[in-house]
Amino acid sequence: MTAPGLAGKVVALICRGVDADRAIAVACAEAGADVALATVEPIQEQEFATASIANEVWAIGRKQFNRLLDSADPASVAAFAAEVWDRLGGCDLLVAAHDHASDVSLDELGPDEFAETVKVNLGGPFLAAQAFGRLMERNGGGRIVFVDADAPGDVSYRAAKAGLAGLAARLNEEWAAAGVRAAVVAVRVPADAASVLEASG
Repeated sequence: MTAPGLAGKVVALICRGVDADRAIAVACAEAGADVALATVEPIQEQEFATASIANEVWAIGRKQFNRLLDSADPASVAAFAAEVWDRLGGCDLLVAAHDHASDVSLDELGPDEFAETVKVNLGGPFLAAQAFGRLMERNGGGRIVFVDADAPGDVSYRAAKAGLAGLAARLNEEWAAAGVRAAVVAVRVPADAASVLEASG
């Protein structure tokens, strides 16, 4: 898996640390990119998983760091974006792999559960795109990739994932002139990480 366009670049990956996330981060590092990782939710399991991925990036010989992040908190997301710029010198590619599974029957799904699922799976990518996109806009451009795990889920989960296409389209309308472009990529298995790298070009 190669991505010559990432040599010497910086990638930020917000994720839960699952196998597909690991494949994306390792592929970016092997392509020559430094990688900043952050969790989707501020929970220990995700912190350990993303730290493990950061160690693999380090073993490949690329710069890396890992942050425990609440991706639904605007201030925390903005602080993470600023840290990426401060520590790694910028960000060329943001991979927003927010994925909070929900599989509740339509009869049982309540409004609070619906809102929480949409907040993480759509609101989180919006906050990340806004924070990183603003900095990319001021610094010559960049790419934003929204990852759709393409998994079965309830109506709240699928509604949130469907909203990623509209988010990417609007971002392209507003920021393309500044060199910031977005895409949605479906990733079902680790091997599909290649499609994320292809979308980064």
